[in-house]
Amino acid sequence: MSVNVEEYWGVIEKPFLNTPDTKYIFESDDFVEAMGRVLYNLEEVRGGITMIVGEIGCGKTILVHALLEKLPKTRFLTLRLINPTLSPNQLLAAMASGFGVENVPRYRSRLLLALSGLLVEKNQAGIMPVLLIDEAQAMPTKVLEEIRLLLNFEDAKKKMLQIVLFGQPELKKRIKDIEQLNQRINIRYHLKGLNEQETVAYIKHRLSIALAKREIFSKPALKLVFSYSRGIPRLINTIATNSMYAGCMMNKTIVDEEVVEEVYKDIGD
Repeated sequence: MSVNVEEYWGVIEKPFLNTPDTKYIFESDDFVEAMGRVLYNLEEVRGGITMIVGEIGCGKTILVHALLEKLPKTRFLTLRLINPTLSPNQLLAAMASGFGVENVPRYRSRLLLALSGLLVEKNQAGIMPVLLIDEAQAMPTKVLEEIRLLLNFEDAKKKMLQIVLFGQPELKKRIKDIEQLNQRINIRYHLKGLNEQETVAYIKHRLSIALAKREIFSKPALKLVFSYSRGIPRLINTIATNSMYAGCMMNKTIVDEEVVEEVYKDIGD
């Protein structure tokens, strides 16, 4: 027999899916600071590269989606690259295609000319192209070096291309080993996990978006979720989703410590 967990707990949808649904964004101090730094570099400084790093599951991808929504299309042309394991020429081709070059050339020299022409055209129209690269720590060294060369697209006053790198902490070490690229990082920030107070607020925020009409997690259970997840949003979501299901199966009126402990035994660390 199938069980409707959402109906059992009185919510309209699953509130803890690990998807980048921006309506569920929780604006922790850390998230707001990271967003502010990226926007400052893109809108005010317009120079160099922005780098955001964080552990797996700390919210980098949803930050990317939030940026894509927040940057006005009248002033920015955005391109999100989700496959960073490309060759330098494949990167240029992906950029040319993604930014709107028609009949993308095959050869590098022509690719660079086509891309340069497009960047000049967009900047003259008051539109700044922005390249957002997710999982940037996976980029081959040759591609990281290509990223540095892309900053040569500039005029006397500003860069004609803005680049934002999102990656795991190892990205910092990889870039540090490429001194010329490291010097081009204009703004950098390290996203961290939520503290206990923020974790509780995060869970309650997501439940409120799903229109929960009552308390679903007890206070001790919330404390335990923080302890097991270390405040990492992806782990919070996984534990909370499984706890709501387990609580339903156990016919609980509230998700308590017993439920969270049983769930954590199953999913582990």
